Amino acid sequence: MLRLLPAILIALPAFAQLQADITALAARPSLAAWQKTHPGERLDRAHYDTSKDEYEVDYLRLNRWCAASVADTPQGMTRAALFYVPSPHAPLPYHEDPALVRACELDALWYETPNEALRDSVVRDLSAALGKPEVSDKPDIQGSALWENVLKWRRSGIGVWVAHTGRGLIVYAGREMPRDWDVYHWSTNVLEESPAQFADATARIAALDAGLTSRMLGSLHCGAGPLKSDAGAIETLARWLEAARALAPARRAAALLMADFFITCAGVADDSDPVRKRLAGLGAKYETRFDPAGPEYLHNFRGQAERLDPHGPAGELAGLISLADRCFLAGSRSWPDVVIEKGEGMLKAFPDSRWTPSVHFALAGAHATKLEFAYPGGDLAGYEFLGLSQTAMDRERSAAIAHFRYFVNRQPRAPESVFAWQEAWRLLAGLPPSRITFSGGD
Repeated sequence: MLRLLPAILIALPAFAQLQADITALAARPSLAAWQKTHPGERLDRAHYDTSKDEYEVDYLRLNRWCAASVADTPQGMTRAALFYVPSPHAPLPYHEDPALVRACELDALWYETPNEALRDSVVRDLSAALGKPEVSDKPDIQGSALWENVLKWRRSGIGVWVAHTGRGLIVYAGREMPRDWDVYHWSTNVLEESPAQFADATARIAALDAGLTSRMLGSLHCGAGPLKSDAGAIETLARWLEAARALAPARRAAALLMADFFITCAGVADDSDPVRKRLAGLGAKYETRFDPAGPEYLHNFRGQAERLDPHGPAGELAGLISLADRCFLAGSRSWPDVVIEKGEGMLKAFPDSRWTPSVHFALAGAHATKLEFAYPGGDLAGYEFLGLSQTAMDRERSAAIAHFRYFVNRQPRAPESVFAWQEAWRLLAGLPPSRITFSGGD
């Protein structure tokens, strides 16, 4: 249990509850319990546009943010207790209920004052209570790149930072928590996450010569950086494609999908790259779609696999991977609508297979994103705003909950299950869905 010296109460008279607050942080009280002992504070439910807030929320854990209990003082000081979605510990609630936010748990505290002269007193008192500070890295707080003179104390899984900003003095305390699962996952090719399970399953369907299959699997470069001038790997692909010509459609589809894996993992796009030229000679199609990104592989082998085996296991796997690779989905409508149409078609074609839960997960994300794009501030600065009626928003919320719930029930041990549980819980509590992310925070 963290205990601070009473002297800090002298250093920060406007934050007379600091000692009790940081002690409470270790106990993780619920919002309901906090409100009983802190009456009159303003409650902010989680929202997208935080630019006018007097506090900041951990950027890389923002998807779990639930609410803030805020106390302002006449001196212009702010204290915000930040509550996060509870960790998965029980079956999801059955009904939607905004009152669920009262179960959110205290995970961080934000104090800010324009009086920078208090820094020496704060540092002295924190040092007396918690020991010698570290010259620290900065927490994952939006705007923390502008923090100066940062010091950190760490005890019992809690970090406490003191820093200067252009607005004054900040004291931030937070529990050490893992980053949100999806911070980097939405923008990462699904093959890079677990190439082995996809490639092994595809190789078994193709059922080509064991030696050639072993060499092909060993040539996948996902996560290992661009494939340079590995003539042996390219020759393996050439032999693989030649052997695939004689296969029946279902097996040939799997072989083409394996070739797609190889080319995706090769990670080459430069016009001058000899590997790219060789891959193009083997049938890979490239096109410059977004300058200055340069030529990109168009996944034409994956598309062929879907067409060759529309109701078989290779076609299903190709369809699943294309659901996660939204930048290459073909359609004139908003990409969530394209995902929903494709995913629902896959559920009809493959109602109960190994990959069905993953299709539900993709559908849950698409419905949640449609809901996000309909919220104020949720349209990525005008990227794709969807003007939905309240009825339509409720429908998207319910659909996302149902698909996330299916995934949690069928895949409780999957890496995505914690995110799926927490996202379903957010939506059940009437909170906005998590923001879609294309890259990490600063």
